[in-house]
Amino acid sequence: MQKIELTNEQYRLLLRLVSLGIDVIDNAALEEDEEEDNESGESALFNDAMELEEVLMSQYRKFDIKDMIWYDDEEECLQYSGSFVEEQQTITQSAYLNKAAEIASFQLGIRDYKKANGRDSLENITDPEEGVNKVMPFTMKYLNEIFENGFD
Repeated sequence: MQKIELTNEQYRLLLRLVSLGIDVIDNAALEEDEEEDNESGESALFNDAMELEEVLMSQYRKFDIKDMIWYDDEEECLQYSGSFVEEQQTITQSAYLNKAAEIASFQLGIRDYKKANGRDSLENITDPEEGVNKVMPFTMKYLNEIFENGFD
């Protein structure tokens, strides 16, 4: 086993990153191969991340972060504080909204570009950068619209 020395700030950041990573992995809905014997149905990556999170959480007293983690006597396990969970949810919701806006605006931009320039207009472009430069003005109007007004 290797040892890694962390400051309290680095430990806090690592815990936050692992927690966010677990959320992303969970939302990716990765599945185990049917051949493997995994009763939980979750991916090995998800399970490994959960194990890492448990190891990190178990060190909360050493790093004195009782504002982020506490021991729940009733459940007999470590829990994140409400404020920590709220901050993490804000970050993930913002990330998912931004990604959804990016994908939607890109798809709408491509649709409009093809409408204005012909159905096969993108197929004739050999340089990806040229394609991006041509589609980007169509895409940006939707991205700006989504960020200003939401998806309504």
